[in-house]
Amino acid sequence: MTSESNGDGGSTGKAEQIKEARMLASRLQRAIDTGRSTLTKMREVDKLVSNRLITQTAYILKTIDNLRDRTQKSSKREKLNKIYLKLLDLFNEFKLMEDRGYGTMVRSSNIVDASRLDELIDVDTELLSTIALLYKLASKISVKKSISLNMCKEILCMIDDLLLALRRRYNIIGTVD
Repeated sequence: MTSESNGDGGSTGKAEQIKEARMLASRLQRAIDTGRSTLTKMREVDKLVSNRLITQTAYILKTIDNLRDRTQKSSKREKLNKIYLKLLDLFNEFKLMEDRGYGTMVRSSNIVDASRLDELIDVDTELLSTIALLYKLASKISVKKSISLNMCKEILCMIDDLLLALRRRYNIIGTVD
C-alpha cells in the first residue's frame, strides 16, 4: 500500500486499491491454476492483505476512541470500551498476519497447496469485507458523532465474526494461537 492509499476513499487511493486488487487477484489465480508460486510473491500478498486490514482497523479504532471520549452515558461508554478492546486485539492479530498466511502455502520447489490456498482466500475475503463494512459504519458514526446501543451490539457481533474467521484462518495455515 502506498501512503496515498490510506483507506479514505480518495480517487488516488481508489486507483491504487484497484491496481493492488488486480495484482493480488492475478497472483492468487495464477497460483491456483498452476499450483505454483514463489515465496516472495505470496509474502507480497500477505503484506497487501495485512496492510489493508491494519489501515482500516486503525481508522475504526480512532473513531471508536473519539466517540468513547465524548460519550457520557455509562452503559454506552462500557460497550464502546468493549468494542475498542476487541478491535485492538484484532489490530494486533492483523499486524501478525503479514508473516503468517500465503507464504505458508508455498512448499519446496514453489509448489502451492491449491485447496488450502482457496480456503485461505475465502477467509481473507470475509475478513476484508467485514472490515470494509465496519470502516463504512465508522465513517457514518464519525459524521453523526453518536452511536446507539443497538449499533454497538451489532458492531460487537461483527467483531466476533471477525475473530471466528481469524480462528479458521489459523486452522488453515496450521498455526492456532
